[in-house]
Amino acid sequence: MEGTEGELIDLTHQFFKYYPDYLFCRTLAFNITTNVTTHEDALDILISKARAADENREQISEKLDRHSVRIAERPARIKELSLREIMEQEDQVLTEIANFYLKHPHAHGRTKKNRLLPRYVRTLFLSALIGHSKRRGLDLDYNAFFDMLTLL
Repeated sequence: MEGTEGELIDLTHQFFKYYPDYLFCRTLAFNITTNVTTHEDALDILISKARAADENREQISEKLDRHSVRIAERPARIKELSLREIMEQEDQVLTEIANFYLKHPHAHGRTKKNRLLPRYVRTLFLSALIGHSKRRGLDLDYNAFFDMLTLL
């Protein structure tokens, strides 16, 4: 028997607290709700991934900082692009950047982790990027983006 949509969302939210990769957490939750894996096995996978990410934080950060997109046939590091420059990109590049931040919402310090700040301040960059993408009609998983914003 498959789980409900509410169960999928609840599990995704639970997993996201341990490891902030929304799509990965949603996949784990989906696998549980469709009986592909057990909750315990999914937690083991999640804990292993979170532990490895914590142990390799510096290398992961360096790799994310080097991530680039092609703009005018030349590579450009996402980290070095301002929000305005990102919004000026063509649809394909903007989609690639938006998906990058869905997978890595805290990359480059653009989404703050400090819970003392109100959510709209912590997520200002990501909210603007998502809103702009939606206005342009890009083919993105907006439900995932908006749900992720509630978790940040």
